[in-house]
Amino acid sequence: MSKPFFQKYKTWEVTNTRSVINTPSSFTRENFFHIQEAGYLKSLKPHLSRRSGLRSYLFFIVLSGSGRVSFCEPGSSLLCVPAQTGDCFFLDCSGEYTHISTEDDPWELLWIHFYGPQAAAYYACFREQQNWHFRSAHLAELTTAIQNIIRFHEEPHDDTDLLTAQQIVNILTLVCTGSGERNELLSDKLKNILHYLDEHYTEKITLDLLAEQFFISKYYLSREFKKQFGTTVIQYVLTKKITSAKELLRYSSASIEEIAQLCGIDDASYFNKVFKKMEGCTASEYRKQW
Repeated sequence: MSKPFFQKYKTWEVTNTRSVINTPSSFTRENFFHIQEAGYLKSLKPHLSRRSGLRSYLFFIVLSGSGRVSFCEPGSSLLCVPAQTGDCFFLDCSGEYTHISTEDDPWELLWIHFYGPQAAAYYACFREQQNWHFRSAHLAELTTAIQNIIRFHEEPHDDTDLLTAQQIVNILTLVCTGSGERNELLSDKLKNILHYLDEHYTEKITLDLLAEQFFISKYYLSREFKKQFGTTVIQYVLTKKITSAKELLRYSSASIEEIAQLCGIDDASYFNKVFKKMEGCTASEYRKQW
């Protein structure tokens, strides 16, 4: 078997090591998420691992111990961060990264190298919301998912590829939708603002209005809202308007102009422009299709 992600070391350097290497079929490679390598490592002494230029994404969890991780994300400068028990890392391996465990507290890791046709999109979504080094509120679920993937490939059967893809999607969903740090920082004020938008999206809403009503800088609001919810305030409101419009188009006999008014858009031509940009068809075409 060729070297796994963590380079092969002499037997006294690591213990309790499990790793699997996968060569997916052409069909799986082109259509599904799949692993390239996955494994578990308990280190007994520091060891350096370095990679760059891989068509792969790496997700790993520090189960115990500590170390340091350096990463040069494509288009960015090199960063080096400490790694502690419970830390998670999600890296685009086309960049360069290195990691090494500490001398006095060698680490224990679970990891997967994976790829798939939607991998870059998931990574971009993840990076819009948080750093490549993070802590997750879903650590137990993430750990179980990686353990399942390793088990599927240690005992392969006809459904291994599909079950592996399911677990990778589960991992990506968990890391993209919430870390412990982000959940802790989600303030009551931002929750209240979101609730206000849900209740008043048909009205004229501006950042200045929200800033005055909720006693918050509009620049801070804009930045933190995007960080917490993955979209801008204006885009969130427009999405609510168009969703409401789609319901009215399907379940009412109101005219396009009336529906635009009911959704809080006075200009019917602007309404049609926004609707087509978001849905790829006009409001009339949407009504006919559905």
